[in-house]
Amino acid sequence: MENKITLITGATSGIGAAYAKEFARQGYDLILTGRRRELIERNAQNIRDTYGVKVHILIAELSKQDEVDKVIDDIKDKKIEVLVNNAGFGITGYYQDTDISSVCNLAQVNVLTPMKLIHQVLPGMIKRKKGTIINISSEGIYMIVPGNAAYSGVKAFLKTFTEGLYMDLYGTGVRAMTVCPGLTHTDFHQKLGLEQSRQISKGMIQWMSPDTIVAESLKDLEKGRVVSLPGTHTKLLTCVFRLMPAKLYYKLLYQFSRKHFSK
Repeated sequence: MENKITLITGATSGIGAAYAKEFARQGYDLILTGRRRELIERNAQNIRDTYGVKVHILIAELSKQDEVDKVIDDIKDKKIEVLVNNAGFGITGYYQDTDISSVCNLAQVNVLTPMKLIHQVLPGMIKRKKGTIINISSEGIYMIVPGNAAYSGVKAFLKTFTEGLYMDLYGTGVRAMTVCPGLTHTDFHQKLGLEQSRQISKGMIQWMSPDTIVAESLKDLEKGRVVSLPGTHTKLLTCVFRLMPAKLYYKLLYQFSRKHFSK
């Protein structure tokens, strides 16, 4: 009997790696994509040794269409029960100063690739009347700051797309949820220049672990929530900002960003 399979993109480290461990714990075989072969292979072997599941690795740069096509070709005959679209990266700086090729790559990884992978796995899920789509968005879509326009934009698309997809899938047995993590202890922020020594919880700034993000999001999935906001502080902040007058919001977030995140 063929085992259930979870496909996770961007599973080398951080949130993607935490989802891999959790779904392996639940007995799923895994297909993991990533770019850093040595690290993802080491993590995969740890998962095999710990949970006794199969782990298939696909080394892929998901900003390149031909490599996305290779992933799709690899999974086309597999019964994917869970798809976690976690792959992503950030770019910072005012949009007018940003290299447009970086913006296009950002859109490819965060918008086009998830849409193509979802479109590939959905027919099988619908036929089997069972499946789960999890799209990783960001708290940043609720707390837009200067220098983050492109990233907030593509992540906002993922959230809106997932809500529409959830309604498209009514009655099919297939679930769709988007997760909007806040500040998380991963190498994502280090790559953007926020070194680990500055990743400290204080006041409005609260950091969470990838394992906590995954645990809370899967609880939300079981409760039938379409948008998961892990962390009480994240829920409170997003609520406050949504109720705030727009002009006050823009001014406050501009000042907050300059104080806490400027290099």
